[in-house]
Order: sequence, then C-alpha cells, then structure tokens
Amino acid sequence: MLKRITLHNFMSHSHTVIDLSPGLTVLTGPNNCGKSAFVSALQILAENTTGDFMVRHGEKECRVIVETDDGHTIEWKRKKKTVSYNIDGVDYHRLRNSVPDQLHEILKLSKVKAGDTDEFDVHFGEQKSPIFLLGDRGSRAARFFASSSDASVLIEMQKLHRSKVKSAQQEYQRQQNELKSTEIVLELLKPVPELETRLESLNLSYEALLKEQQRIRDLEAFLQDYQHADQRVLQLTGTVATLNKLPGSLEQENEKPLEVLTQRYEAFENKTRVAHFQVSTLQPLANPPPLEQTERLEKLIREIRTQELELRSASATGDCLNLLKEPPSLAETDPLQKLIQKIAVSEERRQLDRLESEVLEACVPPPELTDLERIEQLCQQWEQAAVQFNHQQVIHAECESEYEAVRDQLQNWVKENPSCPTCGAALEPDQFIRTAETGLKGHAHGA
Repeated sequence: MLKRITLHNFMSHSHTVIDLSPGLTVLTGPNNCGKSAFVSALQILAENTTGDFMVRHGEKECRVIVETDDGHTIEWKRKKKTVSYNIDGVDYHRLRNSVPDQLHEILKLSKVKAGDTDEFDVHFGEQKSPIFLLGDRGSRAARFFASSSDASVLIEMQKLHRSKVKSAQQEYQRQQNELKSTEIVLELLKPVPELETRLESLNLSYEALLKEQQRIRDLEAFLQDYQHADQRVLQLTGTVATLNKLPGSLEQENEKPLEVLTQRYEAFENKTRVAHFQVSTLQPLANPPPLEQTERLEKLIREIRTQELELRSASATGDCLNLLKEPPSLAETDPLQKLIQKIAVSEERRQLDRLESEVLEACVPPPELTDLERIEQLCQQWEQAAVQFNHQQVIHAECESEYEAVRDQLQNWVKENPSCPTCGAALEPDQFIRTAETGLKGHAHGA
C-alpha cells in the first residue's frame, strides 16, 4: 500500500508531500489547484508516459517519489528528454517507453491484460469518464471478467460500493430530518423579536410604576413637612392675634424680634405658595391604575384633602396678614438683601416647578395590566426560546470555528503558492480569500 507521495517541479507543484491515510484518502479543493496532478503522477510512474508536459514551467527536471508501507521507495525523474527510475537505491536508465521489471511487483498498479491486445486499467479513472466498464461494450466487459483473476474482488468492491451508497442515502435522510427539525425550531423562534419588543414595553411600564411609587413617597414626605408648616402657621396666627390687641402707636425699642418674625413669615409664605402650586399641579393628573391594596392610598387622599382645607385657611390667614401696616424702616439692610436672594431662589424654583408641571400634563396614563396568565405563558415561552437560542449559538460558534480553520488553510496555501499554478498570475491572500467567500472560485485566470 502506498504511504507517501512527493511531487517536485511536477505540473503546478513546486514541492508537495502528501502522507496517505490507511484505507481511503480524499483530496479536496477548488478547481485548478493541482488535485488531478497526483493521479497523473501515479499514472506516469506506473506507465512511463512520454512527453515533457509534466515538467513545471521554467524548470529543467521533475520528480515523482512514492514510498510504500513495506519499506520500498520508487523515484521517477525526467530531466529534459531523459527518463530514469530509482528503486530502493538502484538506478535504471535508457528505458525508452518501458519500465523496470520489478516496478509492477512493488507498485501493483499495472494494467490487466485480456488476450493479446486488450488491456484494462483497473486502478485509475479519468475525471469525466464513466465508472469502470459501464461505458464499454458488453463484449469487452465479458472479456475482462473471463480473463481477470480478481473477479471475486471486483464483486466484493461492487458490494462495498452499494453498501456505501446505502449508508450515504441513510446519512442524507438523517440530515434531511435534522434540517426539518431545525426549520421547526426556527419557526418556533420567529415570535422571539415580538416578545422582546413586548418585554421592553413591559419594562418601560414597570419603570414608570417605580417612578410613580417614588413620587408618592416624595409626596408623603412633603405632606409631613406641610403638617409641620401648618402647625407653625397656627402658632404664627396666635401670635398675630396677640399683636392685633396691641395699641396702634407703640414705641419699639428692639426691632430684632420683629425682623426675625417677618423672615419666618416670608419663608412660610413661600413654602405655602410652593405647596399650593404642587397641589394645583397634581389635581389635573389622571387617575392611577387600580392597585391591589388601595386602603393606604385612600387614607393618603383623605389626608391630602384635609391639608387642602387647612391650606385654604392658612391662605386666608396670610391675606389677613397682608393687610397689616408696613413695619418701620430698618437701619440694617443685610437681612433684607438675604431675603431678596431667597426670593430669587424661590422664583427659580417656581419656574422649575412650572416646567415640571407642563411635562407631567403631557404624560400619558400608564396602561392597565390585563391577562397576566398570558404574560406568564409568554415568559415561559421566552425562557424556552432563550435555551434553544443558546443551543443554536453553540452550533453557530462551532461553524465559525470550522470556517476560521478553513480560512487559515486557504491563507497558508496562498502564501505557499504566491502565483497561480495555471496562469502564473500573482495571488494576493486577502483578495483571494474575499473572492472565495463571495463564491467567485477565488481567482479568475488571466485577470
């Protein structure tokens, strides 16, 4: 059995070595890459074919070296018009069109003779020729079987061929079934983009609900501040009522307490305006979606209404306070400047609250959640689809790995063969890979 084939300056091969596997070796590759050159090399080695067509362009000699598994080495060499053999270290010259006697005993690739004239090549088949004997006349096939001592071997080969064809058909059927299964899986995965869109919509709704919950907590904190402010208003109301009982003309010896009271009143009035603005802003809002537990919210609403009534009372009290006479002029203006700065800050806050109110008015009420069972089913289907999608990703990664390995092999081959073996044109690795990936067979001769 052949173990290794070496081609040196043979056709398109400058120097190529192939180690044959036990049993069957298959050579694959694009057209015009030199696969058929190995078959031609074995035919020339077995028959000593005439001509110099096999010598690589620009070279003076070519060689074919074959090694067998039983330790024999056969070398065929052609230098210009001279052909020689070297079998196990022994040279054979002046053979003309013949071969050494012991060649066929070692190589076992000779033709089968049927009578004096007919010869049958049972070892080599041409690319575009029918299978052995199928394209010949019946009489020629009969002469071959009548003269061949290997008829039983050929029958076994025929049986083996049928067995391989049957196995290939079974493998084809298995792949078809696998293809159908994959198509079914892909069909099941079609709703995945829609589920993603719906899931994103649910996430947005959930985020909106979280924002509303945060706003409710802020309102609760504000109501607490408002209650403290209301208590302070009651205190100030009592103070104002007490001051109203004082005589109209009063000599004021110390004006600091009045200044502090005025500042506190102005701060409370600003807080009251902000609270009134916030309450008036919240009133036009649409009703929130129904909640499972509404007792706490109803209690909060009742408290807000109570606070509104108290706020109206405080506003009336503030209007009464506005009717009071202006206090006497102050000698120091620094507190007044600080008050003006606070008023400016409050005005900026009012502008921000107004913009916030406009944004809230433009908001659309959140949708109500319905058909929760359907959503749970969709989530379960989504999880199943995610598992199948991960499995397909693993298969895709394996295909990508195989693709990268083949691509590296192509790049290595182009680097080792910088020129086209057929037309001699220069090959660029990147361009060759791109054209091969787009289905243009990698290279156009003469282009």
